[in-house]
Amino acid sequence: MKKVSLLFLSIGIAILSYAQPVADNAVIPVSVNLNSILRLNVTSGGNIEFTFTNIDQYTNGLENTDRYDTHFTVASSVDFDVTLSTEDATFIGADNPANTMDLDFVAYDIESDGSGGEGTNWDFPLALVDLQQNPAQPIVSSLPGAGAGDVNQNSFIINWECGTASTGGGSILSASIPADRYTTNVYLVLSAQ
Repeated sequence: MKKVSLLFLSIGIAILSYAQPVADNAVIPVSVNLNSILRLNVTSGGNIEFTFTNIDQYTNGLENTDRYDTHFTVASSVDFDVTLSTEDATFIGADNPANTMDLDFVAYDIESDGSGGEGTNWDFPLALVDLQQNPAQPIVSSLPGAGAGDVNQNSFIINWECGTASTGGGSILSASIPADRYTTNVYLVLSAQ
């Protein structure tokens, strides 16, 4: 009888252990941490200096050459804008700060130097733009969902020229500007759209 009782007890325990499913829950937190990446780097041409040494240059200005190029790159995790403005309302003489020269004697245009494309990844002014202080001029604007990328995609060149017929100020000679070294700082500002 003991054996039969033990047998029924063992069968009962076995049935109860199968009949009682074990349920348990676990929580696994999953998160995604996106840090904003917005980096602008001037890779060459961070100091542009136009030097006029003869009447022909005073008359016709200095056209753009590689010497008057600023190369910059943008690494961005989001669509972006780059603007350009100057620190001062005019160029200011270094020898005599009372000497000034209008900003519109210097003009620029933008071109792509990377794998991205104008009209595909971003837009920029295709014509020559005179330098000005305010408002800051947009020089590169991402197209929606297309501008984010690395420096290989977002590489640009600012082509500068001074005193040409294409600049708003025109000929340096006709303006009769006193001899001096005229300077101002130009700001490139990168911002998320």
